[in-house]
Amino acid sequence: MLPAIRLVQLCQLFHLIFEGDDLKRDKFLEVNEMTEMVTERKPVDFTAESLTQNCREIFERRRHVLVGISPFNSRFSEDYIYRLIGWATAEFKSVSVLLAGHEAANLLEALGTPRGKAERKVRKEVSRNRRFAERALAAHGGDLKAIHTFSDFTENKAYQLMRQEVEHAFFEQPHFRHACLDMSREAMIGRARGIGLMMEEVSEDMLNLAVEYVIAELPFFIGAPDILEVEETLLAYHRPWKLGEKISNHEFSIRMRPNQGYLIVQETAQMLSETRITSEG
Repeated sequence: MLPAIRLVQLCQLFHLIFEGDDLKRDKFLEVNEMTEMVTERKPVDFTAESLTQNCREIFERRRHVLVGISPFNSRFSEDYIYRLIGWATAEFKSVSVLLAGHEAANLLEALGTPRGKAERKVRKEVSRNRRFAERALAAHGGDLKAIHTFSDFTENKAYQLMRQEVEHAFFEQPHFRHACLDMSREAMIGRARGIGLMMEEVSEDMLNLAVEYVIAELPFFIGAPDILEVEETLLAYHRPWKLGEKISNHEFSIRMRPNQGYLIVQETAQMLSETRITSEG
Protein backbone atom coordinates (compact mmCIF):
# COMPACT_ATOMS: atom_id res chain seq x y z
CA MET A 1 0.00 0.00 0.00
CA LEU A 2 1.22 3.50 -0.78
CA PRO A 3 2.10 5.79 2.14
CA ALA A 4 -0.41 8.57 2.84
CA ILE A 5 1.87 11.25 1.39
CA ARG A 6 2.06 9.33 -1.90
CA LEU A 7 -1.73 9.10 -2.06
CA VAL A 8 -1.95 12.86 -1.60
CA GLN A 9 0.60 13.39 -4.37
CA LEU A 10 -1.30 11.09 -6.71
CA CYS A 11 -4.53 12.96 -6.03
CA GLN A 12 -2.79 16.25 -6.80
CA LEU A 13 -1.38 14.82 -10.03
CA PHE A 14 -4.76 13.49 -11.17
CA HIS A 15 -6.29 16.91 -10.47
CA LEU A 16 -3.69 18.61 -12.69
CA ILE A 17 -4.25 16.07 -15.46
CA PHE A 18 -8.02 16.60 -15.22
CA GLU A 19 -7.55 20.36 -15.45
CA GLY A 20 -5.38 19.92 -18.54
CA ASP A 21 -2.61 22.13 -17.19
CA ASP A 22 0.45 20.58 -18.85
CA LEU A 23 2.91 23.12 -17.46
CA LYS A 24 1.90 22.61 -13.82
CA ARG A 25 1.78 18.86 -14.36
CA ASP A 26 5.32 18.73 -15.75
CA LYS A 27 6.62 20.92 -12.92
CA PHE A 28 4.86 18.73 -10.37
CA LEU A 29 6.46 15.59 -11.78
CA GLU A 30 9.90 17.20 -11.75
CA VAL A 31 9.58 18.29 -8.09
CA ASN A 32 7.88 15.16 -6.84
CA GLU A 33 9.80 12.17 -8.13
CA MET A 34 7.27 9.90 -6.55
CA THR A 35 7.75 6.60 -8.21
CA GLU A 36 10.08 4.56 -10.33
CA MET A 37 8.55 2.61 -13.16
CA VAL A 38 9.64 -1.01 -13.17
CA THR A 39 8.40 -2.85 -16.20
CA GLU A 40 8.31 -6.59 -16.73
CA ARG A 41 8.24 -7.23 -20.44
CA LYS A 42 8.14 -9.96 -22.89
CA PRO A 43 11.09 -9.61 -25.24
CA VAL A 44 10.04 -6.53 -27.17
CA ASP A 45 9.77 -7.17 -30.86
CA PHE A 46 9.15 -4.84 -33.77
CA THR A 47 8.37 -5.68 -37.35
CA ALA A 48 10.10 -3.63 -40.01
CA GLU A 49 8.63 -3.27 -43.49
CA SER A 50 10.72 -1.68 -46.23
CA LEU A 51 9.05 0.70 -48.66
CA THR A 52 11.00 -0.46 -51.73
CA GLN A 53 13.55 -3.05 -52.77
CA ASN A 54 16.29 -0.43 -52.39
CA CYS A 55 15.05 0.32 -48.87
CA ARG A 56 15.19 -3.40 -48.12
CA GLU A 57 18.81 -3.60 -49.24
CA ILE A 58 19.73 -0.63 -47.05
CA PHE A 59 17.94 -2.28 -44.14
CA GLU A 60 19.85 -5.51 -44.64
CA ARG A 61 23.13 -3.63 -44.11
CA ARG A 62 21.78 -1.99 -40.92
CA ARG A 63 24.28 0.85 -40.88
CA HIS A 64 22.13 3.74 -39.72
CA VAL A 65 18.51 4.52 -38.85
CA LEU A 66 16.78 7.86 -38.30
CA VAL A 67 13.92 7.34 -35.85
CA GLY A 68 11.06 9.78 -36.40
CA ILE A 69 9.15 11.00 -33.32
CA SER A 70 6.03 13.10 -33.84
CA PRO A 71 4.83 15.82 -31.46
CA PHE A 72 1.36 15.72 -29.93
CA ASN A 73 1.03 12.01 -30.66
CA SER A 74 0.01 9.86 -27.70
CA ARG A 75 1.82 6.88 -29.21
CA PHE A 76 5.16 8.46 -28.36
CA SER A 77 5.05 7.99 -24.62
CA GLU A 78 8.27 7.74 -22.64
CA ASP A 79 8.03 3.97 -22.46
CA TYR A 80 7.22 3.51 -26.15
CA ILE A 81 10.20 5.68 -27.11
CA TYR A 82 12.36 3.65 -24.73
CA ARG A 83 11.31 0.40 -26.41
CA LEU A 84 11.59 1.78 -29.92
CA ILE A 85 15.07 3.18 -29.42
CA GLY A 86 16.07 -0.02 -27.63
CA TRP A 87 15.05 -1.97 -30.73
CA ALA A 88 16.85 0.47 -33.03
CA THR A 89 20.14 0.35 -31.10
CA ALA A 90 20.02 -3.44 -31.11
CA GLU A 91 19.37 -3.59 -34.87
CA PHE A 92 21.57 -0.84 -36.26
CA LYS A 93 25.19 0.18 -35.93
CA SER A 94 24.17 3.83 -35.47
CA VAL A 95 20.92 5.52 -34.42
CA SER A 96 19.75 9.12 -34.79
CA VAL A 97 16.45 10.64 -33.71
CA LEU A 98 14.42 13.22 -35.64
CA LEU A 99 12.07 15.57 -33.79
CA ALA A 100 9.76 18.27 -35.10
CA GLY A 101 10.98 21.79 -35.70
CA HIS A 102 9.32 25.15 -35.14
CA GLU A 103 7.16 24.51 -38.23
CA ALA A 104 4.92 22.32 -36.06
CA ALA A 105 3.50 25.56 -34.64
CA ASN A 106 1.92 26.21 -38.04
CA LEU A 107 -0.35 23.20 -37.57
CA LEU A 108 -1.60 24.49 -34.23
CA GLU A 109 -1.99 28.01 -35.57
CA ALA A 110 -4.01 26.71 -38.51
CA LEU A 111 -6.39 25.14 -35.97
CA GLY A 112 -6.90 28.46 -34.23
CA THR A 113 -4.18 28.58 -31.59
CA PRO A 114 -2.59 32.06 -31.32
CA ARG A 115 0.93 32.08 -32.77
CA GLY A 116 2.75 32.77 -29.53
CA LYS A 117 0.88 30.07 -27.65
CA ALA A 118 1.39 27.61 -30.51
CA GLU A 119 5.15 28.19 -30.44
CA ARG A 120 5.28 27.69 -26.68
CA LYS A 121 3.32 24.46 -26.95
CA VAL A 122 5.67 23.14 -29.62
CA ARG A 123 8.78 24.04 -27.63
CA LYS A 124 7.42 22.26 -24.58
CA GLU A 125 6.34 19.18 -26.52
CA VAL A 126 9.61 18.87 -28.43
CA SER A 127 11.53 19.30 -25.17
CA ARG A 128 9.53 16.44 -23.70
CA ASN A 129 10.21 14.26 -26.75
CA ARG A 130 13.92 15.12 -26.53
CA ARG A 131 14.05 14.27 -22.83
CA PHE A 132 12.47 10.87 -23.44
CA ALA A 133 14.82 10.16 -26.36
CA GLU A 134 17.89 11.17 -24.34
CA ARG A 135 16.95 8.81 -21.52
CA ALA A 136 16.39 5.98 -23.97
CA LEU A 137 19.65 6.55 -25.83
CA ALA A 138 21.57 6.79 -22.56
CA ALA A 139 20.05 3.55 -21.32
CA HIS A 140 20.82 1.68 -24.54
CA GLY A 141 24.30 3.06 -25.21
CA GLY A 142 23.31 5.46 -27.97
CA ASP A 143 24.69 8.86 -28.87
CA LEU A 144 22.86 11.66 -27.06
CA LYS A 145 24.17 14.14 -29.61
CA ALA A 146 22.33 12.30 -32.38
CA ILE A 147 18.97 13.93 -31.58
CA HIS A 148 17.92 16.53 -34.16
CA THR A 149 15.00 18.74 -35.08
CA PHE A 150 14.07 20.01 -38.52
CA SER A 151 15.08 23.49 -37.40
CA ASP A 152 18.64 22.43 -36.56
CA PHE A 153 19.46 22.29 -40.27
CA THR A 154 18.15 25.59 -41.60
CA GLU A 155 21.76 26.63 -42.32
CA ASN A 156 22.81 23.20 -43.59
CA LYS A 157 23.66 23.42 -47.30
CA ALA A 158 22.37 19.93 -48.17
CA TYR A 159 19.10 20.58 -46.34
CA GLN A 160 18.69 23.95 -48.02
CA LEU A 161 19.17 22.46 -51.49
CA MET A 162 16.67 19.67 -50.91
CA ARG A 163 14.15 22.01 -49.38
CA GLN A 164 14.47 24.26 -52.42
CA GLU A 165 13.85 21.19 -54.58
CA VAL A 166 10.72 20.36 -52.58
CA GLU A 167 9.45 23.95 -52.67
CA HIS A 168 10.00 24.17 -56.42
CA ALA A 169 7.96 21.00 -56.97
CA PHE A 170 5.28 22.31 -54.61
CA PHE A 171 4.79 25.53 -56.54
CA GLU A 172 5.36 24.19 -60.06
CA GLN A 173 3.67 20.77 -59.98
CA PRO A 174 -0.05 20.85 -59.06
CA HIS A 175 -0.27 17.10 -58.42
CA PHE A 176 2.63 17.27 -55.95
CA ARG A 177 1.14 20.34 -54.31
CA HIS A 178 -2.20 18.55 -53.91
CA ALA A 179 -0.50 15.50 -52.40
CA CYS A 180 1.29 17.70 -49.84
CA LEU A 181 -1.92 19.55 -48.98
CA ASP A 182 -3.78 16.26 -48.59
CA MET A 183 -1.16 15.12 -46.12
CA SER A 184 -1.55 18.38 -44.21
CA ARG A 185 -5.32 17.95 -44.19
CA GLU A 186 -4.97 14.50 -42.62
CA ALA A 187 -2.60 15.90 -39.98
CA MET A 188 -4.99 18.73 -39.15
CA ILE A 189 -7.99 16.46 -38.86
CA GLY A 190 -6.03 14.05 -36.67
CA ARG A 191 -4.85 16.83 -34.37
CA ALA A 192 -8.35 18.33 -34.19
CA ARG A 193 -9.78 14.94 -33.25
CA GLY A 194 -7.11 14.56 -30.57
CA ILE A 195 -8.14 17.79 -28.83
CA GLY A 196 -11.87 17.30 -29.31
CA LEU A 197 -12.23 20.06 -31.91
CA MET A 198 -15.05 19.69 -34.41
CA MET A 199 -13.96 20.72 -37.90
CA GLU A 200 -16.67 21.31 -40.48
CA GLU A 201 -14.18 22.14 -43.20
CA VAL A 202 -10.50 22.79 -43.80
CA SER A 203 -9.94 25.99 -45.73
CA GLU A 204 -7.21 26.58 -48.28
CA ASP A 205 -5.63 29.20 -46.03
CA MET A 206 -5.45 26.68 -43.17
CA LEU A 207 -3.80 24.11 -45.43
CA ASN A 208 -1.28 26.56 -46.83
CA LEU A 209 -0.23 27.44 -43.30
CA ALA A 210 -0.02 23.86 -42.04
CA VAL A 211 1.79 22.47 -45.11
CA GLU A 212 5.01 24.16 -44.03
CA TYR A 213 5.53 21.22 -41.66
CA VAL A 214 5.37 18.73 -44.53
CA ILE A 215 7.79 20.78 -46.63
CA ALA A 216 10.24 21.02 -43.73
CA GLU A 217 10.18 17.26 -43.16
CA LEU A 218 10.46 16.03 -46.75
CA PRO A 219 14.25 16.55 -47.12
CA PHE A 220 14.74 13.89 -44.45
CA PHE A 221 12.64 11.51 -46.51
CA ILE A 222 14.49 12.02 -49.77
CA GLY A 223 18.09 12.64 -48.69
CA ALA A 224 18.84 12.49 -44.98
CA PRO A 225 22.34 10.96 -45.48
CA ASP A 226 23.62 14.18 -47.06
CA ILE A 227 22.09 16.24 -44.24
CA LEU A 228 23.40 14.02 -41.42
CA GLU A 229 26.66 13.19 -43.20
CA VAL A 230 26.19 9.42 -42.98
CA GLU A 231 26.76 6.79 -45.66
CA GLU A 232 23.13 5.71 -45.87
CA THR A 233 20.06 5.69 -43.68
CA LEU A 234 16.44 4.67 -43.26
CA LEU A 235 13.82 7.04 -41.92
CA ALA A 236 11.79 4.87 -39.52
CA TYR A 237 8.19 5.60 -38.61
CA HIS A 238 5.26 3.57 -37.34
CA ARG A 239 2.94 3.87 -40.34
CA PRO A 240 2.98 4.18 -44.12
CA TRP A 241 3.40 7.64 -45.61
CA LYS A 242 1.06 8.13 -48.57
CA LEU A 243 3.09 11.01 -49.93
CA GLY A 244 6.27 8.97 -49.55
CA GLU A 245 4.74 6.05 -51.42
CA LYS A 246 3.93 8.33 -54.32
CA ILE A 247 7.46 9.71 -54.31
CA SER A 248 8.91 6.18 -54.34
CA ASN A 249 6.61 5.34 -57.27
CA HIS A 250 8.16 8.25 -59.24
CA GLU A 251 4.89 10.17 -59.50
CA PHE A 252 6.72 13.49 -59.00
CA SER A 253 9.97 15.07 -60.07
CA ILE A 254 11.58 14.75 -56.65
CA ARG A 255 13.29 11.43 -55.93
CA MET A 256 14.61 9.55 -52.94
CA ARG A 257 18.40 9.39 -53.10
CA PRO A 258 19.85 5.89 -53.68
CA ASN A 259 21.27 5.85 -50.13
CA GLN A 260 17.95 6.88 -48.55
CA GLY A 261 15.23 4.48 -47.43
CA TYR A 262 11.99 4.36 -45.48
CA LEU A 263 11.04 1.77 -42.89
CA ILE A 264 7.62 1.13 -41.36
CA VAL A 265 8.32 -0.08 -37.81
CA GLN A 266 5.51 -1.51 -35.70
CA GLU A 267 5.57 -3.12 -32.29
CA THR A 268 4.36 -6.71 -32.10
CA ALA A 269 4.77 -7.47 -28.38
CA GLN A 270 2.94 -5.67 -25.58
CA MET A 271 4.12 -4.96 -22.09
CA LEU A 272 3.12 -7.72 -19.65
CA SER A 273 2.67 -5.59 -16.59
CA GLU A 274 3.73 -2.41 -14.88
CA THR A 275 4.61 -2.24 -11.21
CA ARG A 276 5.02 1.09 -9.53
CA ILE A 277 7.47 1.13 -6.65
CA THR A 278 7.82 4.14 -4.39
CA SER A 279 11.14 5.91 -4.27
CA GLU A 280 11.30 4.84 -0.65
CA GLY A 281 11.67 1.26 -1.81
